[in-house]
Amino acid sequence: MKQDFELRKLRDFGQVFNDTFVFFKDNLKPLLRSLFVICGVLMLIGIVSTVATYLNVSSILNFKPDPNTYGVDRFNAAFFINLIITVFSLLITQACISLVTLCYMSVYLQNNNQEPTVTQVWGYFKYYFWRVLGASILTSILAIIGVFFCILPGIYLGIVFSLVIPIIVMENASFGYAFNKSFTLIRDNWWFVFGVLVVIGIIVYIANRIAAVPLSLTTVSSGFLTNKSILVPVMIFFAILQNMLLITHSLSSIAISLCYFDLVEQKEGTGLIGRIDNFGKAEPTEDAPGLEPAEEY
Repeated sequence: MKQDFELRKLRDFGQVFNDTFVFFKDNLKPLLRSLFVICGVLMLIGIVSTVATYLNVSSILNFKPDPNTYGVDRFNAAFFINLIITVFSLLITQACISLVTLCYMSVYLQNNNQEPTVTQVWGYFKYYFWRVLGASILTSILAIIGVFFCILPGIYLGIVFSLVIPIIVMENASFGYAFNKSFTLIRDNWWFVFGVLVVIGIIVYIANRIAAVPLSLTTVSSGFLTNKSILVPVMIFFAILQNMLLITHSLSSIAISLCYFDLVEQKEGTGLIGRIDNFGKAEPTEDAPGLEPAEEY
């Protein structure tokens, strides 16, 4: 029987890394269910726009210029429109996957370490979407400003601000509260969080290159293919794979959430207090009504 996964506990670097994959594996089916239901349409848009973009690139690479023209025909509006849609869909899908994962973990916590339903996760997602979007825009602007002054301040702020969204979702906090608390939690722990995010980031990057690299190679080599009929099916396959592998961004959200819980335990010890408060209380059932986010700070 699968044991409950305790989110609120102290963890060292190795435990955060290991537990990220343990939580992902133990909750794979319900988490994927929530991700596909909530983010499925975005993934489908991404697949279509990715195929269209790479087909346009292939046609540009195989373009035979007319000596009587200046060759500007190779760049057309359709290519740029598809490219913009592809980039935008990838970014918004990544953001939504991260938010769904955080909402899943928040409901998991409220359910006393029991699997959330898609309805519960969707309710949290809708509740936090605009607040998280606004916080993401503000923290991104501040981090970019830090980069303009000097690269190091931008990197430092980027790691600090990585805690803002988990604080908002886990504590139903306002942006101001989460902003201030992120600096409190990161104190004396910046390198710890930085190391976790770098290692997980490398893994996620490599996973996403599994489809992106063959897709690019297929596009570049399309001019040398004797059987053009296989081009579209191959592109569709790798486009689907590329968009499916965006789910690996859940690992980053799980990792930063485990860092958050570790830092909160160091500073506040809420996990122990919560276990004492919940001692003797009944476990939630599958028929329990949808949970409301905790009180806002």
